[in-house]
Amino acid sequence: MENKGIKTVVTSSLAKIFPELDPKDTPLTYLSGLRNEPLSFQVAYKLDSEKDFCEGVYVKIDTALPISLYSVGFVPVLQTRDPLLDDSFRPGLFGDILLPKKTNPRLKKSPYPWGEAFSLEDDAVRLVARTDSWQTLWLTVNENGKRLKSGSYPVRITFHSMKDDSEFGECGLVVDIIGTSLPKQNFKYTNWFHCDCLCDMYDVELFSERFWKIFADYVEKASRNGMNTILTPCFTPPLDTPVGDERMTVQLVGITLEDGKYSFDFSMLDRFIDIATKNGIEYFEHAHFFSQWGAKKTPKIMATVDGRYKRIFGWDTAAWGKKYKTFLESYIPALITYLKEKGLDKNFIYHVSDEPEPWAHADYLRAKRTLGNLLDGYTICDALSHYEFYEDGTVETPIVNIPHIKDFYGKTKDFWAYYTGYRCTGGFSNRKINTSSERNRMFGVQLYMHDIKGFLHWGYNYWYGVLSQGISNPCTDPGIFSGGGPGSSFIVYPAANGSCLQSIRQKVFYEALNDMRALKTLERLIGKRETRKFVTDNFGEITFDTHLGNADRILSFRKSVNEKIANSLKKQ
Repeated sequence: MENKGIKTVVTSSLAKIFPELDPKDTPLTYLSGLRNEPLSFQVAYKLDSEKDFCEGVYVKIDTALPISLYSVGFVPVLQTRDPLLDDSFRPGLFGDILLPKKTNPRLKKSPYPWGEAFSLEDDAVRLVARTDSWQTLWLTVNENGKRLKSGSYPVRITFHSMKDDSEFGECGLVVDIIGTSLPKQNFKYTNWFHCDCLCDMYDVELFSERFWKIFADYVEKASRNGMNTILTPCFTPPLDTPVGDERMTVQLVGITLEDGKYSFDFSMLDRFIDIATKNGIEYFEHAHFFSQWGAKKTPKIMATVDGRYKRIFGWDTAAWGKKYKTFLESYIPALITYLKEKGLDKNFIYHVSDEPEPWAHADYLRAKRTLGNLLDGYTICDALSHYEFYEDGTVETPIVNIPHIKDFYGKTKDFWAYYTGYRCTGGFSNRKINTSSERNRMFGVQLYMHDIKGFLHWGYNYWYGVLSQGISNPCTDPGIFSGGGPGSSFIVYPAANGSCLQSIRQKVFYEALNDMRALKTLERLIGKRETRKFVTDNFGEITFDTHLGNADRILSFRKSVNEKIANSLKKQ
């Protein structure tokens, strides 16, 4: 691209740009997608000057397309090596935080003791080009997924000096919008949402007006990137909690026990659902009914008992005890009645206990029997790694850890996938900061080829350490959760003003989901058999341990999918 004082390189969304390294990825000149598909790319830039070592710059974007602009913020990663990670990066600064900038803000002049100074209206994020370091802009076309008019659109990006408004660098590419849309995302996608992390990070009272404002923005940023399911803390979720200890009480359902009878107040749950629905959520995961990793105990549940607010269940309550069974027999029918009135009873998903191990099989089954037939006709699913839980009917809808999907595939038509930050070897996908973006992106093809119905990840905004001990700002300490590596427990960052900052990893994962939807579009046009053959002709047999290759290969495949869709449309 033309250099008038600043170097620029347009790259794909999969490039990792490091401050001290010249970009090695193939420059991007062309991008294509479907009418309602968000499309992202990056512009790396560096000052090329012999007289200045840094200079304030601003960007103008000339295009007929709706486009969102972000400056990429770097986070420090102090440990990148991992015996269960094949990708190789050095410790240092990794670009991940997306700092929102206003697209084409007005430039204004202000008096300055040494002349005039330029500033941008309503744009708090300033760009400074430097001679020592590469920096990055992230641009997303059609971020909100509107139905655009098909056609070919040039995008021209120019860099201007904040000193005198002179242009001193430009770059661009062409974006092709193909004349059909991605199908509705029926695939259920959840990252567990941790309300207590918002409270601790922002020092805000749970369920206060400020909390709900913060909550709404975090939910909107989740749904904007494909998440349509949310963990719903009707009770405090019994997750990542030391035995005998407690996490902050996060309970939406008000419970009163008076004269031995339970009554329930769903008004706070109502507000949670309404805000989530308004911001794009369709499905709701009820917090687990039993403790994690064994199902021996009950979650922490608070109630007003004869006028006194107190804990009525927790680590000291057996999962299959008569007292808890009596409670469930009152609570679940009341909940379902409420949900039916809202027209959402079939949009709720239920869990027994998270990640049961074989040694806990009998306890899990006993806990499940405590539920009786109270949830007959509703989806009950749990994350697990062991086929025997599904084989004997203990778990009806398994959410399978991806290294173990081979044990389930072909034996059930209704199962989800999940991964943690544990295993990132071979072709196993992940989205940690120290994994390659192609490892993140290739997941969509794997999901399509296995006909997976949903995906669960345990960390949307989990900024605690292991077992919820301590909290740290992931902008400065992304590796606080030592159990999985940097970024394994979150995909968003907290802004100081209470807003949610998206991440590159979040965007790339959504691209993977849209690859899956694009294959569904192709399937509608040429049939499932031919679509699957098209995939295997490119990659061979696909398993979750099949690595799809480098960024160029993955992007070339998606381009060929788009071309096949376009050619099929012409034949109709």
